[in-house]
Amino acid sequence: MMQAVVSNGTGTLAQIPGVSVAGKTGTAQQGKGEPPHAWFTAFAPAEDPKVAVAVVVEDGGKAGNEAFGGKVAAPIAKAVMEAVLKS
Repeated sequence: MMQAVVSNGTGTLAQIPGVSVAGKTGTAQQGKGEPPHAWFTAFAPAEDPKVAVAVVVEDGGKAGNEAFGGKVAAPIAKAVMEAVLKS
């Protein structure tokens, strides 16, 4: 199975030193004038997953119209995965 490891691309803010993280970013457009929803799904370690997470930030959070999954949701996913992997 091919994995989208976040060593490059839009999900790099989910990188965890010493751990291979696989993930996918996304942005869901809403109606005219509404900020997008930003999302990121990931699992780690990529080769033998111990944690999986999906993060959705409605209305782009504080980023508003500048929101996208890698910028807004990936750092949240990283924090959750780090907490689980270090426990």
